[in-house]
Amino acid sequence: MKRCLLAIIALGTLISAQEIGARYLIITHDNFYDAIKPLAQWKHRKGMRTKVVKLSQIGSSTAQIHDYVENAYDNWQIPPEFLLLVGAPNYIPFYYYGGGWNSYYSDNYYTNMDSDVYNEILSGRLTVHSVDEAQTVVNKILLYEMTPDISDSLWFTNACLIVREDYDSDDTIYWNDINHAKNLMRSHGYDVIDTLSRSAGDNAYDVVEAVNEGRAFVLYRGSGTNNWGSPFGVYPDQTQNGTKLPIVLSITCRTIGTSTTPATAEKWLLTGTPSLPRGGAGYFATTTTIMNGAYLRSATCRGFFNALFQQGKRTFGEACEGGRMNVYTLYGSTSEYRGFTTLGDPEMNIWTAIPEPLEVSHDPALSLDDDSLRVRIHFDDAPLESALVCVVLDTLVYQHGYTTSNGDIIFYFDTLDIGMMDITVTARNKIPYLDSIPIIMTGVEKEMNLSASGLQNFAVYPNPFSGVTDIRYVMSDKCRGVELKIYDAMGRVVRSFHVGPGAPGGSISWHGDDDAGRKLPGGVYFIHTSTTDERRSIAVVLFE
Repeated sequence: MKRCLLAIIALGTLISAQEIGARYLIITHDNFYDAIKPLAQWKHRKGMRTKVVKLSQIGSSTAQIHDYVENAYDNWQIPPEFLLLVGAPNYIPFYYYGGGWNSYYSDNYYTNMDSDVYNEILSGRLTVHSVDEAQTVVNKILLYEMTPDISDSLWFTNACLIVREDYDSDDTIYWNDINHAKNLMRSHGYDVIDTLSRSAGDNAYDVVEAVNEGRAFVLYRGSGTNNWGSPFGVYPDQTQNGTKLPIVLSITCRTIGTSTTPATAEKWLLTGTPSLPRGGAGYFATTTTIMNGAYLRSATCRGFFNALFQQGKRTFGEACEGGRMNVYTLYGSTSEYRGFTTLGDPEMNIWTAIPEPLEVSHDPALSLDDDSLRVRIHFDDAPLESALVCVVLDTLVYQHGYTTSNGDIIFYFDTLDIGMMDITVTARNKIPYLDSIPIIMTGVEKEMNLSASGLQNFAVYPNPFSGVTDIRYVMSDKCRGVELKIYDAMGRVVRSFHVGPGAPGGSISWHGDDDAGRKLPGGVYFIHTSTTDERRSIAVVLFE
């Protein structure tokens, strides 16, 4: 049966049918609304229907935030699966679970929908204190998931594992955790796995040096509060790892700030600038402080890596929940389940291998009389099951689904209109595929040879950018010119360029402005090129 869903570009007041809901709910302090847009637009395009709301719209107390999320979960046609809170605790408060010496802070209050202990929604938090920090963290998440650094791809199979011995019985627990993670990684083809320790004379300098070389994971086991115990008290601002951004696990006592100031170790997520990333893309740690609890932290540590390497979980949030569930299942520790917090994007797909390109095939164009589109996904010449595919056409079509065991998915349409349909494919350990195909007038036009060579090369650098980026191209000898249009996330043309024949190669500088010279807001934009016989598309992220 034909079906068509209205596309909702889910950015706050742009929602026209709130009751439809969203798979990915973002609640942000008003200060960070513009900074979070690029991440929201990417999530929406990949198939995680996204809605962003400001505290000024829903209220800023813990009770008001909880009530809004609970209403969404209970009443929206599409209830949230993931929740992202954007703001440090002095902007969006943690919930405080009082209890004397066992008091702690947690976001579980916002995601436990039925008053037991479990998270029905997986949450993450960006503990940002300024617009600059918000843009920095969003940039790092997009670089990690959307445009992974494969210039020296071996770093995806390297890790840095750290033991800070206490020289007591806990040391055996720490080392067993390190070896557990190491064995899982080895079984999945990991190459360089550092095992740094206090007893071996290693220190914070060795951690920074390893991270700068490129590590997919950094795991710390041992004592610490606010920062890791000496000699591993790393200052993340000292890292210079660029786009080789690890997931950092701080499996020790509280290394998350619970008021106005971030903990030192927490700065793994916050360090850098919008144009100069460094540190980590995600950070997993707790707000609790306990004595004689190494065995509890061990369960959390092992559960995280089991979720990724044994259970095949895709997302940062699912891996973190694997850690929480393991400690609660084994020991019934409510405070450890609630205290361990995901700092970063809970829906971010985690790399556990070197990212590889997908083989994607679909019609190069659709006509107005077409009523369906088949997308076929292969990898290594074999069908790929469970790839997430999303198609978007302006505000008319928004559909997503997962490929079958045959690597296929078919989308059915009641109505099409002239324009460009965006196609996005994501899958575990696969580089995202982004393309756009034209919707044209008739089936006769569809038979045109849309795949013949027109552009021999098309790239954008830098990407993301905050000032100016260069759109670089090389035309074939037969190319009679290129039309270049830049679309915003709602499918509107904001900037147009034309390159005539006789210019086989060159670049166009784009300053993030529209055709009238006005500065555009930060976000994800899509650059489409069109020659007489070819169309191409590439996504670019603009930071204000």
